[in-house]
Amino acid sequence: MILSRTISHIKMALGLYAITLPFKDDITGETTPTENVIRDVLTTATIPIYSQFVPWTREGMANLGNLKIIDRRNSVYLLPAFLTTTPVMYISNVYMPFHGDRGIHSGVGHGDGFIAPLHGLYRGGRAVAASQASLMLMGQMRSEPTFEYLGENKVRLYGFPRTNVMFRLACEHEPNGETMPAGCYDSFLQLAMLDVKMFLFNTLKLYDQIPSAHGTINLKIEEFQAADSDRTSLLKEWGEVFHLDMDWHQFM
Repeated sequence: MILSRTISHIKMALGLYAITLPFKDDITGETTPTENVIRDVLTTATIPIYSQFVPWTREGMANLGNLKIIDRRNSVYLLPAFLTTTPVMYISNVYMPFHGDRGIHSGVGHGDGFIAPLHGLYRGGRAVAASQASLMLMGQMRSEPTFEYLGENKVRLYGFPRTNVMFRLACEHEPNGETMPAGCYDSFLQLAMLDVKMFLFNTLKLYDQIPSAHGTINLKIEEFQAADSDRTSLLKEWGEVFHLDMDWHQFM
């Protein structure tokens, strides 16, 4: 998604193209462009909240031997740096790669993760039945590895061997908005519009008139007064239905 398009859309919808907002840069003292004001609202307020409903799903593989260990005794690791360039909200899954050490090494020639049947590779009826029974028994006895996210990019792993592990994280989107799916534009714009309205009302209610290139304008900010309650209602509605669109599980 292109964030500049969202900013232009908001400026057009709220009639802010010809208005100079009364904000000045702390360093230069010059008037801050309207698009920069809106961008600050989106990156500070809208994107972090929207990411809670539509997170940036990041996935990658890392060798546990190369990760920083926070607590060796309790198997607490620091998540891979290349996956944590934006804040991590939660971990949706940690699992063994499909082609790695996923099971019992059966010996030379069979490769990692291969569990040989009790009667070798013979495909007779009895051998197949015995192999299925043995695999089911092994599955019952085997304890599946699991994980616990401790916050601050720390994860505790239970039962994972020190080998390659796949991490799937739910992260906050990039401030430029490029990591957001294009299909989320309408819902993102809906929240962004309310955030900008709420910011303008809370800030500009102290001003009677706003200067512009065409003279002084009386901005009808009373129309923005309901933005706070509208935003609360929108987030409540999303909290009840947004999870229905989330792909929480990926079957292996």
